[in-house]
Amino acid sequence: MIIVQFIFGAIIGSFLSVCIYRIPISKGLHLDSEEDLAEPAKKAEPEEKISIAYPRRSFCPHCKAQLSWYHNIPILSWLVLRGKCAFCKAPISARYPVVELMTALVSVMTFQSFGMNPTGAVIFIFCAALIVISFIDYDYYIIPNVISLPGTVIALVLAGINQFYSIFKFPIVSGLKDAGLGILAGAGFLLFISEVYLRLRKKEGLGMGDVKLLAMTGALFGLEGSLYTIFIGSFLGSILGVLLVLCSGRKMSQQLPFGPYLALGTFAYIFAGSDFIFRLIQMATRQ
Repeated sequence: MIIVQFIFGAIIGSFLSVCIYRIPISKGLHLDSEEDLAEPAKKAEPEEKISIAYPRRSFCPHCKAQLSWYHNIPILSWLVLRGKCAFCKAPISARYPVVELMTALVSVMTFQSFGMNPTGAVIFIFCAALIVISFIDYDYYIIPNVISLPGTVIALVLAGINQFYSIFKFPIVSGLKDAGLGILAGAGFLLFISEVYLRLRKKEGLGMGDVKLLAMTGALFGLEGSLYTIFIGSFLGSILGVLLVLCSGRKMSQQLPFGPYLALGTFAYIFAGSDFIFRLIQMATRQ
């Protein structure tokens, strides 16, 4: 079953790579190159012909050649092709197999932890959405509404179903009250911090995308999940964010994406729970 779950996750990861590439382009966002991630991408005219559903087959982002099925075998095809397009030999980012491998591991962790049931399915889909959000936010400094807003609505629907039928188990909320408290605690807290920062510094400190992401998290995982995500996300962001600035030679005032750290906080809540915070406190007190 672990092998099946791994293969399933890798296949889904291949689709997530498509989402990461196509969603920003369909909105008219472009990077000069895949390596140029130091500044937010500039808005351009959207490529109307590119969307999640079209073109239906994968293509090389350099020469636009349509890929054959054997060029799209998760992880393996990239290794066999040595990270180059089969047609134009242009380099293909290692991000593709990384996303596939990451999703495969998340699939195994999810279904081994929660089982092959409705709870495991919902959590895996949510984690997949977080992976897409994290990479897009890292590249473009945006969290797409096309993921966070429908995700919040779907989470509220699931909370309503759970309130009457108890289909989904912990950590998914047990009802609409818990979902509402989670939204208020998560999105409300970030919105408050954003407003305070804006009034004090006269510039935006947190984007509304982060607020909407916390709304989605709170709607699905409730008050505890929201506060946990904010705490761990802020903790990891303050450490990893500074290291990223130092390693990349950026200025301390450089804009940094917060979405990936919130995603890491949510992953920690899902798979480690309160034990993770307890271990962090132990490490801090030993220092």
